[in-house]
Amino acid sequence: MTDQRAFRTVTADELALARPRVTLVDVRSREEHATAHVPGSLNIPLDELASRLTDLPNTTLYLMCGSGKRSSQAARVLTDRGHTAVNVAGGITEWYRAGHPVSYSQTPADQPAPSKNPAAPGLRRLLPRLFRRTSA
Repeated sequence: MTDQRAFRTVTADELALARPRVTLVDVRSREEHATAHVPGSLNIPLDELASRLTDLPNTTLYLMCGSGKRSSQAARVLTDRGHTAVNVAGGITEWYRAGHPVSYSQTPADQPAPSKNPAAPGLRRLLPRLFRRTSA
């Protein structure tokens, strides 16, 4: 039987209170991170995490993805390997909805973004609509 250590989960607001004193690892793809990310986050995609453990600092790691699913998987991977991990519930979506800062990178219109995922350009068009705020 494997030793399954528990990991903590925090809200976007709880992460905001801890930043910038904590290490935030964004486990989304490079393309997703390039499109929109929390300033100062370290991007290590989930599928690279196990092979890049030496790139991680020896501290508590806060993990973020788009919604919280991949980051919870990353938290399990890291805790199984002895790291202290904290999952950010709701990912960057909840981070943005709570009004916390997000950095955006735009691709020039005449140059398509490199992507293994054909949905990535559509995601860039969809993000502004997903994150549109309603005014009172």
